[in-house]
Amino acid sequence: MNAVERLWRAIARGDYAGIAAQLHEQARIEWPHSGEHLSATEYVVRQRLAGRRSVAVQRVLADEERVAVHVIVDGRNVGGFYDLQAARIAAGVEIWTES
Repeated sequence: MNAVERLWRAIARGDYAGIAAQLHEQARIEWPHSGEHLSATEYVVRQRLAGRRSVAVQRVLADEERVAVHVIVDGRNVGGFYDLQAARIAAGVEIWTES
């Protein structure tokens, strides 16, 4: 299991320490749908503010340094594209659809 799969499992559990553990401290996550660029800390805070949600991972495509994922979160489709470094998420883009 890679860092992205662990990230989404932690999001499903509301495990904020688990979310943080998958991100490099200098990680940046972009949300083009809202125009936001989140630091690792900001990302964890946003996940905490969102609270517990229904998360269903639909598909994961991975190689050694990149992972793509399709997830459904409370009925919203999410496409995530991540760059890994030392087995943790260094950067990512998550595109969330409207529900």
